[in-house]
Amino acid sequence: MDRISSNTAAYAAAPASARTAPRPAMADLATRASRFDELSATVLDASGKVGDAQRAQAYQSLQAMSAGGQLAGLDEDRRKVLDQATFESDIGQRAQALGKAFVQTLNAAARSGGPQAALQAVASGFDKLSPSDQDLLFQTTINVADRTGAKPYADAGAWRSNVDAQAKVVGFMKDAGVVGANGALDQKAAQAKAAADPKFAAALRLSLRADNNSPDWTQSVMRLFGGSAPQDTVQLSDAAKQFMNAAPPPTPTASPPAPAEPYRQGSITSITA
Repeated sequence: MDRISSNTAAYAAAPASARTAPRPAMADLATRASRFDELSATVLDASGKVGDAQRAQAYQSLQAMSAGGQLAGLDEDRRKVLDQATFESDIGQRAQALGKAFVQTLNAAARSGGPQAALQAVASGFDKLSPSDQDLLFQTTINVADRTGAKPYADAGAWRSNVDAQAKVVGFMKDAGVVGANGALDQKAAQAKAAADPKFAAALRLSLRADNNSPDWTQSVMRLFGGSAPQDTVQLSDAAKQFMNAAPPPTPTASPPAPAEPYRQGSITSITA
């Protein structure tokens, strides 16, 4: 049981270089350059008109373009803009710092306490961040798109629920005595225990599934161990948040006048048999 998550390796991946990434066969250079200009302008916006969430999304999209080889062939000026957006912008520097701290926390806890400690450490660290830093870390480090553009999680809540589920399974296996000192699952001991314990057998099957970052896997774990399934949340856009903040407070509703006489059971307003 030495696997923390099927996409843990992605946390430590360095941003791809526009100079070394393979040239894609699809989008032509002019289209990609136009998309790059739009995203980089959003990341580097200093007017205050673009919200942090939108800038974080643009930053992540730039990184996805880089990882997917879509920045190959850009001219030297745009490459300088890419370096500026990635390493010199305030949001780029903050994303780099958050990502570095996340990976260091993950690795340090894994070395000292194993997979369960690593999962608990990153969850605790994430929960202590401000909402804006949580969103930035999630978008730029945790939920990075692969070369096909697919992202592992629907939102930060789905990831947090999955981390809790991962920790439950890892801890359950450890407490059952089937995890060796090296953190690896003892297959022989696990199979013997599964033959006599239906709950352990179910947990073992879950631990061996490849889709251990999927919503179905998370919900299956929560059902097995009695936890609650992830709840749907509503994410407001920056424009919606600004509208809500600018909207006037609701007018208080006037309280009804007090009755002239105290209520008495059996009066005309309360007929009883």
